[in-house]
Amino acid sequence: MFTSENIYMLLDSNPSNDAVEKVALFESMMKGETFTFFDVEDFELIIEYYLELDFKKKAKKALEIALEQYPIDLALTLIKIEFLNSSQRFDESLKTLNNLNKFHPNNIDVLLGLGRLYSLMENKPYAIKYLNRVQSLISLDSSYNDYLHDLSYEYTQIGKFESAIKVLKQILTFKPNDETVMMELGVAYHESGKFQESVNYFKDVIDDNPYSHIAWFNLATIYNVNEDWKEAIFAYEMCLVINEKFTAAHYGKANSFIHLKEYQKAIDSFNESFIYDRPHAYAYCSIGECYEKIGDYSKALMFYEKSIEIDDSLPESWLGIGVVRDLNNQPIQAIKFIKKAIDLDVENPDYWYLYAEILAKLNKYSEAELAFKKVIQLDPKNIDAWIDYSNFLFDNRSKSTAINEVKKAIKSNGNKEDLKLRLVAMQISTGNLSEAKSSLSEMQNSDKNTFKKLIDIYPEVLQVEEMNQFFQPYKDNPNK
Repeated sequence: MFTSENIYMLLDSNPSNDAVEKVALFESMMKGETFTFFDVEDFELIIEYYLELDFKKKAKKALEIALEQYPIDLALTLIKIEFLNSSQRFDESLKTLNNLNKFHPNNIDVLLGLGRLYSLMENKPYAIKYLNRVQSLISLDSSYNDYLHDLSYEYTQIGKFESAIKVLKQILTFKPNDETVMMELGVAYHESGKFQESVNYFKDVIDDNPYSHIAWFNLATIYNVNEDWKEAIFAYEMCLVINEKFTAAHYGKANSFIHLKEYQKAIDSFNESFIYDRPHAYAYCSIGECYEKIGDYSKALMFYEKSIEIDDSLPESWLGIGVVRDLNNQPIQAIKFIKKAIDLDVENPDYWYLYAEILAKLNKYSEAELAFKKVIQLDPKNIDAWIDYSNFLFDNRSKSTAINEVKKAIKSNGNKEDLKLRLVAMQISTGNLSEAKSSLSEMQNSDKNTFKKLIDIYPEVLQVEEMNQFFQPYKDNPNK
């Protein structure tokens, strides 16, 4: 328990700690044992100390007392605004900041506070307005450079990645070896989507400093995003030559190998990272997936289970066990694990899709139909899901309902050919040949392979004599 006695013990062990001394005096005063005068800087030290220890109530009490003594102090009022924001009392915070802005129109802290608040309020235009104002003032006075990092963070929060990149580069002009800033620049470039510009930038950094493992890592990450897997692996390996303990590069390298379907190499990369860092759930889950792809299901299960032992809230691990159980012809057991994954990530359409397919396999038609509906609701652009859902309805529920669902899918997905062919197949199967032939003629005019594609997905069409007669002119003249 945090008491004044504890503080005095800390003070005895570290008498130079001014913050501890002030907090001890403040605690004593709160108990009515003494009276001490504190100036603004003292209160700032006390509040900061409490916040570092996550004693928010004590920090708030100290702030209240401070503001009673110094009601118009700018620094204390800005701390108050942080408390208001954390409680989502945005209107009160905005009123206070606007009032401060009247008296301190060019104060960086106030303007940055307004930009941050408007960002929290999701008012992007006003957030940009005040952040740009901060940037213009900083550019005029180098003494404000300490604010650049906060500014870049706020730009990132509102998705102004180009502005964040500009600010982060500015920081690197006077702190070229700041690895944290270099990493943040890599993230900003990643989010900006400016692939070639980011590659050129980090190559230039490497030309100037070939031993910058962060620059190599950022270059590799950009290559990964652009799916240049082999280039990414080379850059990750260069990063690791310089700093073999940089585990993020081991993970990135493993991820690239997974995309290249070189699963054993991916496993080896993860195992290399364990030399320098404790394994975590994500790594074990990824290794499990690699073994699953290789076909070693016993090892896949072992690593998925290891992942859950570390973190049982990782849905991918539960899903992985479900997938492997299903691959081992254990659909009943698989369902339990997939359901657990859904409970942890209820808005994931891929999980619902797999769940629906296994339920259908188990002849749990009502539950499967609900699961398919959930997939479509979450991911209405998933053509395969629409097709599987309509096939499920056609085979197990209602043919007319299945046809209506395909029509809805076509309407919401812009006449996708796969959906239109599925509709035609259903129309032929239910004897609605007139509509089927009309659709086929229209499709054949724009794609001469339409009939072949239909036969590929629905070979039974060749058993329908009327359709064979319909195809005959096109068979005789393929360019028709």
